[in-house]
Amino acid sequence: MTAVAPVFDQADAKYANVYKILDGTWKGQFNIYQDANPVSATEVDLENLRIEQIKSPNLELINSIDVTQVYTSESPYYQTVTITDIYPDTGKKEISTGANKIENGKMWCIVNKPSEKIIHNGKTRGDNTIIWYQKNQNPQKVEYFQETVDEAFYEIIGYGYYEGDDITLSPKLWFYGKYERQ
Repeated sequence: MTAVAPVFDQADAKYANVYKILDGTWKGQFNIYQDANPVSATEVDLENLRIEQIKSPNLELINSIDVTQVYTSESPYYQTVTITDIYPDTGKKEISTGANKIENGKMWCIVNKPSEKIIHNGKTRGDNTIIWYQKNQNPQKVEYFQETVDEAFYEIIGYGYYEGDDITLSPKLWFYGKYERQ
């Protein structure tokens, strides 16, 4: 069986090289916070995330992961990634592979973790910010990540709603990661 290269069309052209700034190796920490006192979701801007939201006194750090991500663009529309997560509290090491791709004029991120396959839709905000999101209903899984990249740093701010979470309230789980280019 031979591998088939992805096919790109005119609808993809507007996203040519959108992932290129990620090429290389990044290392940093990804933190997971829990909000014990969610408020009405209408009181929180869930589209334009800011670092101040993560620094809220209501959020408690519940997990921290040491992360290495290695991105390689194989074309202007397709990039592979290998992600190594190390959980300092247990020493557990998890390696995932994935791809960022443009297909049919849309941005996609696919990550194959050892325990699950994650698929996010994407869009851009400005030149250096990618928004990744998914909204599944059964089981409930709503995730939103705002990733901003420059030459030296890669910053992620996000949140998630999972099975049993009330989406009329602000998210219980918030995420923040900052990685440095190696």
